[in-house]
Amino acid sequence: MRPIAIVLLAGLLGLAPAAPALAQSAYELHEQAVAGLSAELRALDADPSLADLAGLERLQARQAIDQALVAKRRDRQHSLGIARLRLQSARTAAEAELLDEQSRQLDSERDQIMVEASQREAEQARIESERLRLRSLAREEAVERAEAAQVVALEAAGAETAQARKLAQARAREAELARKEAELAAAVAADEIPDASPPPVRSVGGKQVYTLAGNAFGSGSANLTAQAQASLRALAVTLRGGSAGVAIEGHTDSQGADAANLALSRQRAEAVRRVLEDAGLPGARLKAVGKGETAPVADNASADGRARNRRVEIIVN
Repeated sequence: MRPIAIVLLAGLLGLAPAAPALAQSAYELHEQAVAGLSAELRALDADPSLADLAGLERLQARQAIDQALVAKRRDRQHSLGIARLRLQSARTAAEAELLDEQSRQLDSERDQIMVEASQREAEQARIESERLRLRSLAREEAVERAEAAQVVALEAAGAETAQARKLAQARAREAELARKEAELAAAVAADEIPDASPPPVRSVGGKQVYTLAGNAFGSGSANLTAQAQASLRALAVTLRGGSAGVAIEGHTDSQGADAANLALSRQRAEAVRRVLEDAGLPGARLKAVGKGETAPVADNASADGRARNRRVEIIVN
């Protein structure tokens, strides 16, 4: 049972004095959550391997935690979410910088090894030249040197590939955290738009098709604007009482590579699905797919036609 329901029931039973205690308990839980984030930040600061890294991200995390501590009751959940993301971003950025530093150190060590190897090879060349003069074994020695150089090159390439993969994974995690932070910020802003209407709707073959225009997203991104999130929440309220399946189709214009357009359309459809599910629609009713540029509704030769083709359609069966 939610705290508000408990307070109302207590008031009906003559137990109204329990309400301040419940409010106090909720605030204490909030304070404990903020204290936990502060402890995690202190632990990050105390980590000797990461202590001097990601200074800006640490400052942003510290500011977010401070803001969460003084947030109003209706903003506490959002502020805690942003503080957690800021803290995760700080740790990821510090780890990424550490990986960069380690990569540079590995490059320096590799260069030193190559210099030493060159010096050794020069000495070996002198010795081998004398041996070749004495024994006429030029071909055998050349083959041995070529094989040794190939092994060194393969080993160096393998080390560089593994390091590059780690850096790519760290950057991907940072990008995902940035996406979640943008979604949270838009959700907070959407709370301030109480009178939003669902997207425009038309009837096609007995199905209701709601169309979310391309300007509902940032240019080239799958992050919904606050206005678009508010509109989708209003649509979720409209559909909440039914049981019909809801297909979410993302579409793009023909600009850019086919694979990139397909990926972007899929990401935008997934972003719409997440908002509808968070707004109360069962996930089992929702299915998101990306169509890329394969289903235009207008001519891509004009700017107006391309704008109409950039859309997400929510189809209620």
